[in-house]
Amino acid sequence: MMIERKTFFEVQKSFPDIPFSQTEEWLDSINNNNICYFVDNVQQPRICCWGRMYGRKLIGNHLLIDGISLKNDINSKHVRDFFKSIISEGFKLIELSDINNYNADFEIGIRRAGFLRPLGSTLSPLTLIVNLQSPFSFHRDWRRNVRKAIEQDIQFEYLPNPTIDQTNTFIRLFNQLKERKNLGFTLTSEGLLKLLSKEHFKLFFAKTKEDKYLAGRLIYVNKKKAYDIYAANSYESLKNGSVYFLQEKIFYFLKERGIELFDYGRIPPGTDSIDDIYVAKSYSGGYPILYNGQWQYCESILFDYLYSFYKHCILKRKRY
Repeated sequence: MMIERKTFFEVQKSFPDIPFSQTEEWLDSINNNNICYFVDNVQQPRICCWGRMYGRKLIGNHLLIDGISLKNDINSKHVRDFFKSIISEGFKLIELSDINNYNADFEIGIRRAGFLRPLGSTLSPLTLIVNLQSPFSFHRDWRRNVRKAIEQDIQFEYLPNPTIDQTNTFIRLFNQLKERKNLGFTLTSEGLLKLLSKEHFKLFFAKTKEDKYLAGRLIYVNKKKAYDIYAANSYESLKNGSVYFLQEKIFYFLKERGIELFDYGRIPPGTDSIDDIYVAKSYSGGYPILYNGQWQYCESILFDYLYSFYKHCILKRKRY
């Protein structure tokens, strides 16, 4: 059922894991006023999510859902009924991207609701998970890079209350990474400050002893799990090992605070330069898992094909 915002976020608090893209903080950091809130049952909730609604020419109402909160006892019927109720609100196109661990009951339920995998996924369904409470098993190349950073006296810094200058520093470093990897999204100081004003989002840096910032990380922490949100790596950081040094320090920071798991986020292996990111992060000793991933409902088969053409041929989104 569709509910209002205040009730939704009260209900959401009872869920064991809340994806960063479903938090109230994340919602406040984006520019969209057409938000719809859904829960299967307010008294006994098992599934909830919010999504952004757009009015599309030719297609009609388009709902984009980035993440979903699930209770551990869901079954395929719960999933089917929930998504059927969303369809019944009159949306012509619904897109879902879910970063919960793959669950066969979830797939059965969402398919029975009328959803299919999109014609060409635009997000990788793979990630790496690091168990923070087990002994770390870093690759020798990881350890070599950390030693290099220590030898150059690289410093670790956690900023619980970052300033506008520090968020601008993060964005400057991020833009260097964006240029190298040809990333298609942009960060703003205003949006970043809104996130970092809340306790769940944390900012870390690696810097020289002269306070020259080399690399940064934005992390989301929810209960016993942490998510990697944004990396910001300078050209210099690739040469002195500070990227590995920073990540390792973050692992120990989270471990000491009782966090159990670290999710690296979507990191697709492949045949292009993005594969370097997967290789580097695999040196952490993390293990790969599959997300529930992307799903799509489209009322018209014709619009389904036209929308796929638009995404891949007009917007030039990468296919995974």
